[in-house]
Amino acid sequence: MKLRRRIPFLFFVLLFIQLQVVAQITVTGKVIEEGNNEPLMGAQIVLENGSGAITDRNGNFSFNLKAGNYAGTVNYLGYEKKTITITINTQNLELGAIPLQLSNTTLDEVIVSASPKSFKDEFKGSNFRITPIALKNSNPLSTEEMLRTVPGVNIVGDMGLSNRPNISIRGSWGRRSKKVLLMEDGTPSAPAPYIAPGAYYNPVSDRITAIEVYKGADLLRYGPNNMYGAINYITALPPQKPELRVKLIGGQRNYRTGLISYGGTWNNLGALVEGVYKKFDGFTDNSSVEVLNLNAKVFAKLSDNQSLYFKVSAQSEDNQASLSSQTPFTFDTDPTQNPLDADQFTMRRYGLDIIHKWLPVENLSFTSKVYASDFERDWWRQTTAKIKASEVQNYVGDAIFNDRYSYLNGRNYDEEDYVIVGRVNNGRESTTDSRWTYTVSGVKETMDYEWKAFEKGQHLEASFNLHSETFKDRFLVADSSRWARSGRATTDLWYRLWSANGFIRNEFNIGKWGITPILRFEHVDMYRQDLIAVAQDPNISSTEEGREPNVYTQFLPGITLDYQTNYGEFYGSIYEGMIAPSKVFGFLVEQDGIVTNPLAGQSINIDPELSWNREIGWRGDVFDKRVDGQFTYFNNTSRNFYAGGRNEVFQELGKINVQGLEVALGVELLNKNQHQFRLVGNLNLMRSKVLAGKLEDKDLFSQVIHNSATQNEYINTVNANRNAYEIYVSDGLGGETLLTDQTVEPSTFQNITKSVIQFGDQGIVDAEAPYTPMSTTNVGLNYDYKKLSLGLSGNFVSTQFTEFHNFSNESADGAIGKLPSYHTFDAFVNYDFVIGDNVHMNAFINGKNITNEIYRASRLNRATSGIFGGGFCQFIFGVNIRI
Repeated sequence: MKLRRRIPFLFFVLLFIQLQVVAQITVTGKVIEEGNNEPLMGAQIVLENGSGAITDRNGNFSFNLKAGNYAGTVNYLGYEKKTITITINTQNLELGAIPLQLSNTTLDEVIVSASPKSFKDEFKGSNFRITPIALKNSNPLSTEEMLRTVPGVNIVGDMGLSNRPNISIRGSWGRRSKKVLLMEDGTPSAPAPYIAPGAYYNPVSDRITAIEVYKGADLLRYGPNNMYGAINYITALPPQKPELRVKLIGGQRNYRTGLISYGGTWNNLGALVEGVYKKFDGFTDNSSVEVLNLNAKVFAKLSDNQSLYFKVSAQSEDNQASLSSQTPFTFDTDPTQNPLDADQFTMRRYGLDIIHKWLPVENLSFTSKVYASDFERDWWRQTTAKIKASEVQNYVGDAIFNDRYSYLNGRNYDEEDYVIVGRVNNGRESTTDSRWTYTVSGVKETMDYEWKAFEKGQHLEASFNLHSETFKDRFLVADSSRWARSGRATTDLWYRLWSANGFIRNEFNIGKWGITPILRFEHVDMYRQDLIAVAQDPNISSTEEGREPNVYTQFLPGITLDYQTNYGEFYGSIYEGMIAPSKVFGFLVEQDGIVTNPLAGQSINIDPELSWNREIGWRGDVFDKRVDGQFTYFNNTSRNFYAGGRNEVFQELGKINVQGLEVALGVELLNKNQHQFRLVGNLNLMRSKVLAGKLEDKDLFSQVIHNSATQNEYINTVNANRNAYEIYVSDGLGGETLLTDQTVEPSTFQNITKSVIQFGDQGIVDAEAPYTPMSTTNVGLNYDYKKLSLGLSGNFVSTQFTEFHNFSNESADGAIGKLPSYHTFDAFVNYDFVIGDNVHMNAFINGKNITNEIYRASRLNRATSGIFGGGFCQFIFGVNIRI
């Protein structure tokens, strides 16, 4: 009887559950960008009943509704709002792709799509894009970690978290990325892009949303250093839906990162405030780093024809940054050793960007940008000496040896084993300080005009920029202690510069053909003052005394030709690029091909380094978009080449050719039942050749500690091509004389003071430029299933020379010699999940260089530094929370 009573009750319960299931109908769709169909990640779908969804990394969304009619909107910052109407019956509904049109008031430099493609369609010529998905999966320690995956880019390894990156593009000299234009949201980010372009500031990787690398003729839209390539770091825009974000990371060697941000979009106003704190003990002893970055931004659509972007940022850093202390002996003994415990790099930087865009008519816009930055750094470094390993304890004393060199106890030494130590005078170690202060400001106006001809849309763009820089360069010496943080000034230089620059560019579209000519101009007026020398003259009559001016004007033409097919775009371009003469190199005299320091009354006239850059390639997708990528052949020839490495200078300006093939491919191996399996591969094949010039290596005999291998290699190389070398030897009286003997004997080697190489037809014809490996390869496999992502990647770099002499053997101090090839492997796994209705979480583990194959990464500071190591294994883990 009781069972009969329960049957109707169970029936009604099951019926109720069934009705609820039927009542909840799944609606799915995808939001894309109109025109190129690229997915938009983070778009918001809001219905009139208050329900809605946010698109995922592939632009997809889904939500559950009851049957009925609904109206709503699709919103995405920087895009036109779109109204949608949904009619639901009793079956799951697929809305398909919903295209959003990019707003006319949007700023191109700060908008990023989630497309997996490796290039940006809007940029004419070769370029490469590192997507938000790639950055999320990698959780990079530094931006260099991601840039090494870009074909044509070589990372010249340095220190720690690479806060001072060393990036080479298509064979450029890589130290501090001096010949690469670095930008953040379209604004040059180097402390002083003209006078001192060394990248002593780099945005922390945790706040980067995407990275774009430009290499084609459209590079002339940017300057000043546009010969080899440019990198644009794109930071996060305010999210569409207000959210709090917290990202926490931990890892080996006390690696800690904390990010907190809050932002959202309210009607037509988006705002975001963000802070990042980073701390790391470093891969070697005495190499810890602590970084704090704060930034805030506002993106507002003021009206249908006006928008405003405002960003303010600040970064401080305290770093035990050494210029290295490794010789071959110490590196092979223990690559983690660094005895220079008093080295300290501190910096602070403030930055401001204000951008206003106005459309007086629908097809005409004006974009006004005001930017400014203020940067200051102190780099206290111990004075060093190179001592035979067998003599270290006797040189530094027992106390210092037991404190920082005890790892040498019990080691077997030979006569060619050396150690870099802190120089000791009167029982004390000493230190010096390189103190630099920069200010940069500018205003830029850009006009865009859309017009019609040949039944196609055409695009005219013109820009004008006024730019100003100051640079204060002081060098202090403190003899009292390695811990001293003040001393006497031995250098006090003052640099000032202003520049008027700009470009005019037009995209002509005729059928499937596109022709884009571009012309850039640069007018630079700069001067230098040696304030110590001026102060010693009692007869100075104004603050303008002692100014050494350099004024030059340069026009840079370029043109790109492209042809559209069903399988992508074929393109070719040629343009003239420029590297601005900076610091000491910008204040020299060149006469009849010979470069000298100016004498009193001489007119400084050194020209920019120039090049003709040519490329031809293809980019697109085939096999129903399962394979996408790009191929580019490039051939660049630079002239007026004065300096590459530290103290390697051309007395007669050099000429260098670099050519190669760049390949980037993405292959969709599987996309079925939510399983996605993708292969990515990037390859660069490169060959460099020094075509002409006469070079003096000022370190080779005054600083480098040679061993028998480098001595014999040098003697054999010189004797095999004696006419290519001018050899100077000591005359025993403090001077030097030209060695006229046709054969250099081993007994002569110790007396050599200077060596000058002639490149080209009259000298060496097959020398390679430093840090131009013949091949770099990056291959990765990524697998995604629902909320799970995992992947494995490998990076392979071939051998590379480190100086223009092209030594194959390594010197006793590690200052010269060919770098062996190396490879690294990285892996990641991450999982997305939701707690409740509003807490979205992503947990991850990343392994960097998981095989721990430690390699020789560079010899960037050569005679004062020796070997920089790379390849240290590092595991990190963390969680990214969005509420």
